[in-house]
Amino acid sequence: MIQKSYEKSEYGNLYLIPTPIGNLEDITFRAIRTLKSVDIVFAEDTRETFTLLKYYDINKKIESCHKYTEMKHKDKIINILKSGKNIGYVTDRGTPLISDPGNVIVEEAIKNNITVISLPGPNAVLPALNMSGISNERFLFYGFLNTKKSQMIKELTELKNIKYTIVFYESPYRIVDTLKTIKEVLGNRKAAVVREISKLYEEVIRDNLDNLIEKCDKIKGEIVIVVEGNKITEEENIDYTEEVNKLIKEGKTKTTAIKLVAEAHNISKNKLYNTVMK
Repeated sequence: MIQKSYEKSEYGNLYLIPTPIGNLEDITFRAIRTLKSVDIVFAEDTRETFTLLKYYDINKKIESCHKYTEMKHKDKIINILKSGKNIGYVTDRGTPLISDPGNVIVEEAIKNNITVISLPGPNAVLPALNMSGISNERFLFYGFLNTKKSQMIKELTELKNIKYTIVFYESPYRIVDTLKTIKEVLGNRKAAVVREISKLYEEVIRDNLDNLIEKCDKIKGEIVIVVEGNKITEEENIDYTEEVNKLIKEGKTKTTAIKLVAEAHNISKNKLYNTVMK
């Protein structure tokens, strides 16, 4: 299926509209114009959206649709769109679908050949990454880790060898436990905790994970965790001595074992000999 976003359609358009994550002025002119032009706004939290629309003097009908009611409301939303009306969908703060509701509605809209237009705009990931002091050339946005520790450990184990910076969202009520688990699985890496982005009490705490655990004991607000990627190379992770000794136990001479391991890992035999003989 090919979507031509701005070609005329028999149906209405579904607009995904990012909203400010803190400061109400962090919104684009286009987002304001789109909120004014749509026929109806569906919102994760109608109270938050009412405050935003009132601030910009936008008088628009607002209906609720959050992650627990998406399935319930999807048919209603599709029928409105099929009638030719345009819908704006917003979440509490930031961009819909990014660790927020909206996936069910978007999937259903696409199935029904309805145009889905996502506006660029506010999110917490990029400001946190840019203020963290950690490399932002390549990064992985993971969002929220599982709240169950065993599952969190499993998720982090899968991320352990990734060399890119990793960005997580977290609640202030779980921040210390989460930092402890991240350190337990990933090691004592460089990290940053960024909270209350674009608000009056915005704060960036940069340190290693061990020290961050102590510094974040009583912090509040909406939190982003930025963690350095794995800086240990694959070569450094290999226990060459163990591999050599394994071959020796299988009957190979030390010289032959060193030669085979060196060839397998494309490293110098002399370098490997010095490593094994330490």
